[in-house]
Amino acid sequence: MPDSLLQQPLLAPVGLRTRWRDRRRLHRVDRLGARLARLDAVDAVLARAHDRLASGWVQDAWFTTIDDEGVQLHVGTLRAHDGERSERACLVAAVAIESLPGTITGPVAQRAIGTMWNVLHGGGVSSDWGTPPGVTAARAYDLVRWNDATDRRQTDVLALVSASRASLAHTTTAVRTELTNASA
Repeated sequence: MPDSLLQQPLLAPVGLRTRWRDRRRLHRVDRLGARLARLDAVDAVLARAHDRLASGWVQDAWFTTIDDEGVQLHVGTLRAHDGERSERACLVAAVAIESLPGTITGPVAQRAIGTMWNVLHGGGVSSDWGTPPGVTAARAYDLVRWNDATDRRQTDVLALVSASRASLAHTTTAVRTELTNASA
């Protein structure tokens, strides 16, 4: 054997506790990274919905569109890809359209609806987890009723979306800090 190999110190074997601790830390980093990705996805949907609502907002319809003859139509149902070329949209339809395929049953749309509903009712961010479809539907219905109130204005709707994004930003900052600490 060459003398250089004999002079190298032997590495101490890694103990079982150390491996478990490292595995738990990496699992925590993965969970925090996934949570951060969910928060970012919800924020992106809400940003696009805000832009859509800023360019045109409607009450008592999912969205409005102009047909081939120039007639404005108020559309009361939303199907996949409907509303992509809409002129104006209500709060929930804007989220559904920006969460194509035009539904609020997807996980990102559910979390966006949940976040807005919680902010509207003074709660915290709920965009970290999905809710059962029935809960999402009830929250969406409540947001539609709020959107369609006679005293509601476009500025109120935009303020709710902005407040929801601010709430998400606060949570995102906390998760980023936690992720930084977990990675160290």
